[in-house]
Amino acid sequence: MFVIRRDRRATSTALGYVLSLGISAILISGLIVAGGGLMESQRDQSARIELQVIGQTVADDLSSAARLADCDSCEVRLRIDVPSRVAGESYLIQVDEIDGSPPAYRYRLTLSTGRSNVAVDVSVRTSVPVAETSVAGGTMIVDYDAGQLEVRND
Repeated sequence: MFVIRRDRRATSTALGYVLSLGISAILISGLIVAGGGLMESQRDQSARIELQVIGQTVADDLSSAARLADCDSCEVRLRIDVPSRVAGESYLIQVDEIDGSPPAYRYRLTLSTGRSNVAVDVSVRTSVPVAETSVAGGTMIVDYDAGQLEVRND
C-alpha cells in the first residue's frame, strides 16, 4: 500500500512571503547605498574636472590681461565669464601669490567648492602683479589699477 504524507513543516506560505520581502529589501537597500556612493564619487570627479577647466580659463585670461597691461599708460578692463556653479554647487576662486619677483610673477588660483570639499590648484605667470583676493564663481572683472591687476566679481 502506498501512503502519501502531507507534511508541511517549515514551508508556510506566510513565512516564505516574509523571507522574500526581507531578502528583496536587503538587496534593494544595498543597491541604493552602492549607487549613492558611486553617484557621489562621479559628482566629485565632475566638479574636479570642471574646476580644472575653469581655472585654466581664468589663468589664461589673467595672462592675457597682464600682457595688455604691460605698459606705463595702459588701461585694461577684461570681463571673464565662467559658470557660477559646478556640479550643482557654488565655488570660490582664491588668488595667492607664490613668487612676487619681477619680471615674472607667479600666482596660485585655488578653486574650491563648499559642500563637497573639492579643490583644484592652477598656477599662472604674469608680467604684472595681481592683487591677492577671493571671488565667487561667475562673471568676473579684471582691472589694471595702480600698477597691478585686480580680480573682482561683476
